[in-house]
Amino acid sequence: MELSALKRYFHMPLKGGALAVIVVFALLLALALRAGIMGVPLGLIVLSWFFKYAFVLLDHVVDGGNDPPALAVEMMNPVSEQRSLVLLLIVTGIFFASNAASFWFGPVLGALLGLVLVFILPAVVGVQGVTGSLVQSLDLHRCARLIARLGRDYVVIIACTALLLACAVLVAKAASIPLVVRFAFDMYACLAVFAVIGGVLFERRLDIGLDAAYSPERINEKAAAEKDRRQQQLLDRIYAEWRGGSHITACKTINELLQGSASPAEELEWLYAKTASWPDARLPNQLAQAWLPYLLTAKRHGRVLEVLEERLAIDPAFRPATSTELLRCARLARDGGERRIARLLLEGFEQRFPNDALHRVATELAQELAR
Repeated sequence: MELSALKRYFHMPLKGGALAVIVVFALLLALALRAGIMGVPLGLIVLSWFFKYAFVLLDHVVDGGNDPPALAVEMMNPVSEQRSLVLLLIVTGIFFASNAASFWFGPVLGALLGLVLVFILPAVVGVQGVTGSLVQSLDLHRCARLIARLGRDYVVIIACTALLLACAVLVAKAASIPLVVRFAFDMYACLAVFAVIGGVLFERRLDIGLDAAYSPERINEKAAAEKDRRQQQLLDRIYAEWRGGSHITACKTINELLQGSASPAEELEWLYAKTASWPDARLPNQLAQAWLPYLLTAKRHGRVLEVLEERLAIDPAFRPATSTELLRCARLARDGGERRIARLLLEGFEQRFPNDALHRVATELAQELAR
């Protein structure tokens, strides 16, 4: 993962809805702690809400979202999202397991067990982010496969987790820092870990087969589908106008499209491709005449010759719109070995462009091709 992307995921919990969650929930947790035993229910509810939001953030980042989601009413039901409850239990289990291991096997092995569990936990969360399934996330084989696919990026996740955990421990030990600030930092650290896990999954989506809702691929696919729909609607309109005999109206519709487009050449290209096989050759001929200058300017000489060959095969009377364009096309055809096309283009030059200044040049070129 690039450093710029990593910074973006670290900053995500400090924006919008995520920041609001941190501020509000930190205040509620501080209040619950001050209430003593009476605050235990409130603390558990707040933690369940918080972990549920953490998974909402994870899913949002995995889908390619740039800004954290806002806190919604449906997030307030602690039993509607089993993933958050299970994570709460797992974290609690890690705490007691590490303490138990320290008691039975000493502080070194206890710390080692805690590190192993912390190493596995991001993979558990990651599998949940990819599959959305609690059962699959508890499959250690699937977790191991995800770790193997992520490779060095999983090391990045662990490193970020360790860094944030170390900072949280230092903040927790600083008695001079207010309790609510300590809770807020702990929540930021947790959300940052979730954002980094989701970010790594999104960045490596092609490697792990993840179909993200807001990925560039999906966005481009939707944009292409919308473009195809728009083009088909416009084409149906033009076809109806042309077939109904309203040729002037059809041409006006096309002109409005070209005038309002940032790339008239692209519009002419798809219009010509859609109409090239129409039984009535007049409209595709006009489109080809309008498109040829763009092709000549872009030096798409191969496509120029293809269009000329297509139009002349359907309508031998087809010619470019101006004498200058006709001579350029004729020279291209000659230089490209298509002398037959060049000769056809020059036939009737004087009748089509009477008293044109290029008549002598056209005559000389026609004589050259006749040899």
